[in-house]
Order: sequence, then C-alpha cells, then structure tokens
Amino acid sequence: MSASTIQLPESTIHALDHLKAQPEESYAEVIDRLITLCSEEEELTHEEWARVQKAEEEYKTGKTHSLEEIKRRLGDE
Repeated sequence: MSASTIQLPESTIHALDHLKAQPEESYAEVIDRLITLCSEEEELTHEEWARVQKAEEEYKTGKTHSLEEIKRRLGDE
C-alpha cells in the first residue's frame, strides 16, 4: 500500500475525530468508510424525490407535529 501525506484544516481533523467509530480508528479508515457509504447510496426515484419535496414544503409551512405531540395523541406519554 502506498501512502501520501496531506494537509487538512484543523476543522476537518476535528470532524474526522467525531466520525470515528472507535477511538483507535485511523483517519484512513474513517475516510474509507465514508467513501463506501457515499458510493453505496442509491439514486432516488421520481416518486421518492416528490415525497421529499412534499415533506420539505410541509415543514416550511408548519404542517408538522413534534414527537411529544404525537406521543400524547397516541397515549404514549
């Protein structure tokens, strides 16, 4: 395996630290995991994208309910 040295802003290093699954995980392992996650993402279908847009519009117009409110309505609280 070849290795390279790169310079990263301190903010990126802190972000990578927070993304570690385990404290001893290396930055290379974190980056590899992120690359895998990104490459496994599937494209949204037209229907799924329409549902996302509808949900965003409902959120913007205040047509949402808090988790606490939903729990009260369902008698869970």
